[in-house]
Amino acid sequence: MDKNKLAQYRILKLEIDDLEEKLSNIENKFVMDKVQASAIEYPYNLYSLKICGLEEDAYTEKLKLRLRRRIRKCKSVRLEIEDYIDSIQDARIRYIFTKRYIDGWTWIKISMRLGSTNEAYARILHDRFFKTL
Repeated sequence: MDKNKLAQYRILKLEIDDLEEKLSNIENKFVMDKVQASAIEYPYNLYSLKICGLEEDAYTEKLKLRLRRRIRKCKSVRLEIEDYIDSIQDARIRYIFTKRYIDGWTWIKISMRLGSTNEAYARILHDRFFKTL
């Protein structure tokens, strides 16, 4: 796992939300139309009839499949990142990674939360962890 992949976590969450919203907007697309109808028997009086339903075409189906595939891929990468962070043995390093990559905290805020007056304390521990790998 590298820093670039870890940094993608928060963007993946945003992308998943956007893709799910697009998918729900496609699935809820109703169409309505008006047609002329008449009675089966004489007298054949014409009247207007409203019809409605879901718009289904080849493009819409392909788009739904593509969006679902992208959602699965994003969730898979997100889960991989979460599993990596959970697998870190040192609680302090795990806390730093969680706050930095999942919660999006700044290095200064993490360092202060850990009780350090040095604002680069969390970043130093983070970088040292990567060097030991």
